[in-house]
Amino acid sequence: MVSTRAKKTFIGIASAFIVGVGGIVAMNAASTPPAGVGLPRNPLAPCPNQPNCVSTESADVDHAIEPLPLADTEQRTIELLASSVSELPGSRSVLTKDNYLHFEIRSPWLRFVDDVEFLIDSEQNLVHVRSASRVGRSDLGVNRQRVEEIRRRYEAALRTTTKPAEESVVTTGDTAMPDEPDEFAIIEKSDKEWRQQLTPEQYHVARQHGTEQRYTGPNWDNKDAGTYSCICCGLPLFSSETKYESGTGWPSFWDPIKETSIETKSDVSFFTRRTEVHCRRCKAHLGHVFEDGPDPTGLRYCMNGVAMQFEPSEKATDGAANTNE
Repeated sequence: MVSTRAKKTFIGIASAFIVGVGGIVAMNAASTPPAGVGLPRNPLAPCPNQPNCVSTESADVDHAIEPLPLADTEQRTIELLASSVSELPGSRSVLTKDNYLHFEIRSPWLRFVDDVEFLIDSEQNLVHVRSASRVGRSDLGVNRQRVEEIRRRYEAALRTTTKPAEESVVTTGDTAMPDEPDEFAIIEKSDKEWRQQLTPEQYHVARQHGTEQRYTGPNWDNKDAGTYSCICCGLPLFSSETKYESGTGWPSFWDPIKETSIETKSDVSFFTRRTEVHCRRCKAHLGHVFEDGPDPTGLRYCMNGVAMQFEPSEKATDGAANTNE
């Protein structure tokens, strides 16, 4: 038999839980946007000192995100943005005025409310973005993940509505060869196509965000001169000139070839917060970047060897050929 005291304790705890949850639901339902949100302006308000906010206007790396590209017209950009956000559960358009859009997104659990804003900048040919939670959420990277989902939907719609440009041709001697694909021309393939193209280990790391075992991947101790490119799309990512021995068992670099060749986002898996690095062109997972690298950047791009292919430089190839003569 359960004692009367135990019953009262249980009822008290249950009542406190119900009141607490009910209070959070009521607080979220009655919440209003922070000051400055929902008002057309130039530029967007910076992120406040809170974890659940990301913005293209933020000077803080933890809160910064990449802007979106512009469609062929401002009106078309508005249409694609509205369509991309409306596909998300719980989204509601609050205001569209001139070059500014404001949406609310309510989650089904405890009715958390987020504000998502877009500001179209025709002069810079891009779209600024800001996404922030109002109340009641811990720092789980929710807003950054949502913005990346909006980006994926928006860029997919942008590609289907934009007529592809005619392939440019570079003439070398008597042979006409097409240019290298633009690094900003996003490459998408079906899961089946990636599986057919990649080995099981390459697919696991690059497309499923896996990690190879240390000291087992290719090129972790490679000291030859050359370029490390994406295993999925061939985009050049890192040079041997910035590669160094980190003692980790993975290929490590202190800087990419170009900042525009890679993208980063917050990774909160395994109960830790890290910064994931992926290929900008095909979104292949490459590894993570840490702030314990050498000068001049102080960064350590810790990459998976199977996510990259090494291409020796012409000088290194010529030197090897001369040695064999």
